[in-house]
Amino acid sequence: MTLGLPGDVSRDSVNRALVHAGHVGAWVYLGMGAVVAISLAIGGSPKGWIAAGLALLMAGTLSLVAVYRSVFWSVLYLVVGGGVTLVLTVFAMQSEHGLATTDNAVIAIPCIALLLVGGAGAGSVAASLWVVAAYAVGQVATYAGSVVSDSEYRVSTAATILALFIVVVRTVDGVTRHSGLRRQAALVRANVAAREATARRDHELEAITRLHDTAMEHLLAIASAGSGPIDDRLRADIRQDLSLLVGRDWVEQHSGGFGDASNAFDIADGTPVLDQAFATAADLGLDVKMTGDLAVLGLLGPHRATELDLAVAECLRNVARHAGVQEAEIILGNGGGEVTVAVMDVGAGFEPERVPAALRGLRVEVVERLERELGSARVWSAIGLGTTIVLTMPEGGA
Repeated sequence: MTLGLPGDVSRDSVNRALVHAGHVGAWVYLGMGAVVAISLAIGGSPKGWIAAGLALLMAGTLSLVAVYRSVFWSVLYLVVGGGVTLVLTVFAMQSEHGLATTDNAVIAIPCIALLLVGGAGAGSVAASLWVVAAYAVGQVATYAGSVVSDSEYRVSTAATILALFIVVVRTVDGVTRHSGLRRQAALVRANVAAREATARRDHELEAITRLHDTAMEHLLAIASAGSGPIDDRLRADIRQDLSLLVGRDWVEQHSGGFGDASNAFDIADGTPVLDQAFATAADLGLDVKMTGDLAVLGLLGPHRATELDLAVAECLRNVARHAGVQEAEIILGNGGGEVTVAVMDVGAGFEPERVPAALRGLRVEVVERLERELGSARVWSAIGLGTTIVLTMPEGGA
């Protein structure tokens, strides 16, 4: 069951793919540089072995960036890459190689590898800033190498073109992806509105039917009673049904959960469901709108239902703490042997991959809680565009 959400890659997956592609390109360039340096060493230039070792050192540091993707390793890669670029510039600009300026293919190899670092940031802005920093490091190191080797410095044309290309690509990607997320959020809200309208229509039809049946039943009873006073028992039944229709009790029992937590009851047996989630929302002053049939939670075993309830409560708690809004939406459904609950808000949003490890609420209280019961949690979020968390739990269980 998709609930109007995309089934393809998320924002984080796209960014990781772009970063990984950059890393592969850098490894290819550094490998080419190592092969060239080794060929020079075999041809009688002892410095070629040093150059090859430096290229492999830079490639190894990039591997650590690819594995850990932290600011520390990214900065270390820039430092190591800057040093390698400086030394290779000094080697390349020796008179025996016949290179006129630093704007050449040999020195461009470490400069381009620096640009493809990707850095610790997954967003387009962060990636562009890493490119600018890497470009600056490469050109400063090249200039220092030209001073040491007493050669003419010129900005690397290849590195400059590549830096501009990466910034343009990441900018276009960021703009188009944010536009797509806005459209996705609009589709989700439209889907919620359509489901709610359908549920309200069914509720209104049920109300009309109930009113009609009750009135006809009592009119027939009065007609069958004949002339004279109405029987006290019939009078009491009519009075009770009239008070029920005028009051709100039957509405709360059949409204399908619109409004606040007082509506969250299973119609079949009156047992509260998602009681912890709605109690949490009430305590935090969070207005929760719900679409779907609460009866689908009856497909879960008691323990799984409780775990799902606690996970939804944690999602609502995060909305109240971090989203900057006081409204949330819940959609319930089932399909494919799973019960699905989506918790959505249109608040501040966040970048899931950049949540500090110390903030354990979403990971421990939601993701790991569901995974212990063979369930799952998927998060769609972006800064300024709200958050959608889809919780799935297999039917049955303890």
